[in-house]
Amino acid sequence: MQMDLNLFNKLNEIYKPLCERADIISKDFLELGYTIQKGFFNNHSIKSDGSFVTEYFPIPVITVNGVGDIGIDLESVWFEVVLPKEKAIALDYDSIIKSYKIEVYGCQNYLKDVFNEQITISDIIPGIIDSSEVEFCILFYLKQCITAGDIIEIIRMLTL
Repeated sequence: MQMDLNLFNKLNEIYKPLCERADIISKDFLELGYTIQKGFFNNHSIKSDGSFVTEYFPIPVITVNGVGDIGIDLESVWFEVVLPKEKAIALDYDSIIKSYKIEVYGCQNYLKDVFNEQITISDIIPGIIDSSEVEFCILFYLKQCITAGDIIEIIRMLTL
């Protein structure tokens, strides 16, 4: 069977920048003394026009041990941390939202947002308190040019 060279080239055109960005971020975290795992994972649920859609294709994901996951998506980078309920309640969401676009959701029912751009900031803490979830994810939407240092700043902001 002959390979479709046009499809091959298109996939390389899409994936090469994602792989290069993942390599740079991984190298930076390693140089900072963190341990990481890197792989390609599919089936991420993302929002398109307010509705969830599934990415059936794999994207590079870097797990920074003890910190969180960094996904190199087609048009952005996301950084996801998991926090216990008590720590999620204690965060200063006003400060966080001034600098970052985020979503907050429970780890078990991850398609039910506690906070997104359609929910008011004042609903975050009551939403976490009223939830039966014991851990919450905070997802930061970042630009493709993000660095490990920028992510370290987010980590510091989340440290209570």
